[in-house]
Amino acid sequence: MPSLSFKARVPVFDANVRVGDRRDEVAPARNRAQLLAEMDRHGVEKALIYHAQGELLSPIVGNQLLADWLGDDGRLQPLWMMMPTAESHAQIASLQQQGSVQAVRLHDSRQMGLPFSRWAYDEMLSWLSDNNIALWIPLPEADADQLMATLSAYPQLVTVLVGAHYAHHLWIRPMLKQLPNAYLELSRYESLGQFEQLHDQFGAERLLYGSWYSCYAMGPMLFYTHQCGWSDEALRMVCGGNLERILRGEGRRD
Repeated sequence: MPSLSFKARVPVFDANVRVGDRRDEVAPARNRAQLLAEMDRHGVEKALIYHAQGELLSPIVGNQLLADWLGDDGRLQPLWMMMPTAESHAQIASLQQQGSVQAVRLHDSRQMGLPFSRWAYDEMLSWLSDNNIALWIPLPEADADQLMATLSAYPQLVTVLVGAHYAHHLWIRPMLKQLPNAYLELSRYESLGQFEQLHDQFGAERLLYGSWYSCYAMGPMLFYTHQCGWSDEALRMVCGGNLERILRGEGRRD
């Protein structure tokens, strides 16, 4: 009988993991050890993590809470959260001086009425671009016109488009065409056959495996990447190699 077990054929570095409790949801992994056990169960060697309170409360508080999860073994690496305020910028700049910032995640400021526009984000985006720090942008919270108009003004900025759903199907190809330094994280991209089509059009080097655990389970998209008929070389890029390259500051493609 066919086995129901699954093991990744390549090293895996999850590009999108949320840790910590929300005010309306207790995290299934309550601490670092439990998260590592969940990663081990799926064959995930490393994960890029951000704290839930950075979404709900404050990016500054979320980043402070994130530090307790990191450890010294390199398995959990920080995705600090940032918004365009002096306090947030100062925190990230301080962390950057300590050598611990390779990427940041955009805090959704629209809940406070701030659009993702150049006039509001210029200082932040210019600083990230100048320092070659990649920006993770959750698409469920984004406005397509604002996103394209603003990011087009920072062509050297490396971005990772996170959480694209089938509702964003018509966004993805134009965005990847117009933004050569943008990558697509795959945690919610559930349209059948789209992984393969994106690979054929843009290459494996533009795609990142991410689970968005604990919003979603860690295994399904990892399993799907292994069912697309991709070579081991392509899988190595999608499941970790591309992310490693971005975090080393080598994500610019133009």
